[in-house]
Amino acid sequence: MRNEYKKKPVAICISAILLGHSFNLIAQETAESESELALEVIEVTAQKRTQGLQDVPISINAISGDVLKNSNMNNLSDVSASVPNLTITKSGITNQIGIRGISSGGNKGFEQSVAMYVDEVYYGRDQLIQLPLVDLERVEILRGPQPTLFGKNAIAGAISLTSARPTDYFEASVSTLYEFEQEEMKTIGIISGPLSEHVKGRFVASYREMDGWIENVTLDRMEPNVEQLYLRGLLEWDYDDLNILLKAESSTFDTLGRAIENHSPIGSYSTIFSGPLYVETDEDYKSQSNGQDSDNKVDNIMLKVEYDHNDYTLTSTTAYLKYDTDELIDVDYTGLDLFNGSNQGERFKQWSQELRIASPTDGDFSYIAGIYLQDNELITYDNVLFGSTFAASPAFVPVVNGSWDRDFSQDSQVFSAFAQFDWQLTEALSVTAGARYSNEEKDAHRILNLLGENTSGIPANALFEGSPAFGPQAGFETMMGAIKIYAHELEGSRKESQLDPLVNLQYKLDDNAMLYASYTRGSKGGGFDIRSNSYPDHPVNPGSFEFEDEQATSYEIGGKFSFGVLELNTAAFFTRYDDLQVTQFDGVVGFNVQNAAEAEIKGIELDGRWLLAESLVLSGSLAYLDFEYLDFDVAQCAPALVLPNQVPSSSVEGLCNLSGERAIYTPELTGNIRLQYEQDISDWGYITYGLNMEYSDEYNAGVTIDPNNVQESFTRFGARVALADYDDKWQVALIANNITDERVMTLSNSLPFSTTLTGGTGVAYYGIYERPRSIAVELTYNFY
Repeated sequence: MRNEYKKKPVAICISAILLGHSFNLIAQETAESESELALEVIEVTAQKRTQGLQDVPISINAISGDVLKNSNMNNLSDVSASVPNLTITKSGITNQIGIRGISSGGNKGFEQSVAMYVDEVYYGRDQLIQLPLVDLERVEILRGPQPTLFGKNAIAGAISLTSARPTDYFEASVSTLYEFEQEEMKTIGIISGPLSEHVKGRFVASYREMDGWIENVTLDRMEPNVEQLYLRGLLEWDYDDLNILLKAESSTFDTLGRAIENHSPIGSYSTIFSGPLYVETDEDYKSQSNGQDSDNKVDNIMLKVEYDHNDYTLTSTTAYLKYDTDELIDVDYTGLDLFNGSNQGERFKQWSQELRIASPTDGDFSYIAGIYLQDNELITYDNVLFGSTFAASPAFVPVVNGSWDRDFSQDSQVFSAFAQFDWQLTEALSVTAGARYSNEEKDAHRILNLLGENTSGIPANALFEGSPAFGPQAGFETMMGAIKIYAHELEGSRKESQLDPLVNLQYKLDDNAMLYASYTRGSKGGGFDIRSNSYPDHPVNPGSFEFEDEQATSYEIGGKFSFGVLELNTAAFFTRYDDLQVTQFDGVVGFNVQNAAEAEIKGIELDGRWLLAESLVLSGSLAYLDFEYLDFDVAQCAPALVLPNQVPSSSVEGLCNLSGERAIYTPELTGNIRLQYEQDISDWGYITYGLNMEYSDEYNAGVTIDPNNVQESFTRFGARVALADYDDKWQVALIANNITDERVMTLSNSLPFSTTLTGGTGVAYYGIYERPRSIAVELTYNFY
């Protein structure tokens, strides 16, 4: 059985090459009969140079700004539906982004496994994933470790967003969208053009609001209620050998509530308290939360200078990034007043500087090399207040109106140097080799305070019989200790250095076909645990503070095949991850962090385009993913695995063994198809038709791999019909997404205390659900 498992990557790789080579033969025959047609070249900057997508020897998807706008993609979560092996979701307290099944867990102390860049500026905090997508030239998704050019933390891949640049001619546009199902309204205004002989500018303003699709029956409102304001200004100076781009942008994106609904296949947990059942579990897009909100503000200033001399390009990118976040989270996710929310927030400042040189590419040898500096400051806080519902049980009286709060601060300095070299060994064979050396220092401080009354005289409660924490002399601190929360103050410093190499061989079968094979080593930095409720030296219930870096070793082979009207890209990959950073539930309300898991992933990715006729284009992507934890015997246990008559198999008491299991968000097969057709209707205008379909196999939406958290396989459809005049002065479009109203869950976990408050006999769950069917009309007017 083990030998078969090891042989699969070889079979996948061979199949990918044979499929691509066969396609190239078919493409040549097809193009000979349709030689007058050709697909438009897609340009990307995945290797810090402008290249055609078919010339880049990595697995990459590129989505144009037109597709983003036409599909009403408002953020990266919307983009993930169109890119196989890309998952983006908002969890209970964090945002998560993953590629090929690898993502960062639910701790804000983790660096992101997928590095995100906006105009070559690093956006490394999870909250920035929510950034609105407005007036972009394209989004590039690079799959697999990308350490050399995108930094050491790009251990799963990278996402690069490129803003639309100022134009050489005057243009302006206004577009307004109204969506009928969730009452979304969005308006975008753009003005661009020359300001003088050498200076041009572009200004963008966008406002969006939406009621949401979850009915909160407790607060009588729709959620998530969204309000966003986005502003961006660009000035570009263009001289013979010098180009200067100055960008300033500011955005606020606020929400009331989340797309959370409770579901409970085994039972509910409110029976310990008197009063009505507060956990309504019908699958009807209704929630009972006492209220949640999130206020976010992001500001960024970037200066990019490019100087050309004798075909060498020197580039300097200087940036300052700042964001503030304040959130109220109903951490019990019910109508019960168990916790009066978790008030949490972040204050983040980052300065970065990259300086690089790129040689000419017209010879047999070329290179890119540079240095990168980064300095950032992170401050976080959170406070949880026990609610009035606890007064219904005598054992819990000491915690009523009590709370715990936690403050964390961290300073980080990064220095890295990188180089990537390309040699043309023969007319057909070339090699790329590179490496990045990184050095990072972090200093952190965490303090947890307990704020409550030391009440005594509490009668023992039958549910906790035998526990001294709930005896007659129990007080607030004692009871907090029973749920593993201890006051503490910690400080720490760490330094780490990494050298991440890359080797990539490319072989051109002819002018239209390329094969490649690559080896990459990637790493993700260690750090400090922001959220642990205890400290490492506690004698009974130790917590966590510092964790180490994780590593990846990746092999990939693939091919790029194109000939006029046809393109096909294939990639087969095998990656091993060691010392994965994981969060572990402490059994009550908290989580600890450690390096505990090893995993292997392998699979195949296909994407292509076919120009079927002059105005008819078919495109699509398909991905197969095989994920296995090789060693993960200290995993958080799912409630369904620790109910009576079920025994966890971990080597550590209270934890479960997930070795041999798949991870969260790892569907075996995902794919999408997009068809677009343009038709003239008269001498004044034309109609554009668009149809897209996406498919996903089933996956587990819970970090514990609880069988009750499985999202079944689904297929979603979208469509767009647009009418425009030949001069493209105006356009009216009808946009529909998730036409068949599929119900898709992106995250599911057990509710806090769902087993504790029923004596371990029941469990309740919450789920986060994606947007149901939406139908919108959009009006656009262009000024030329």
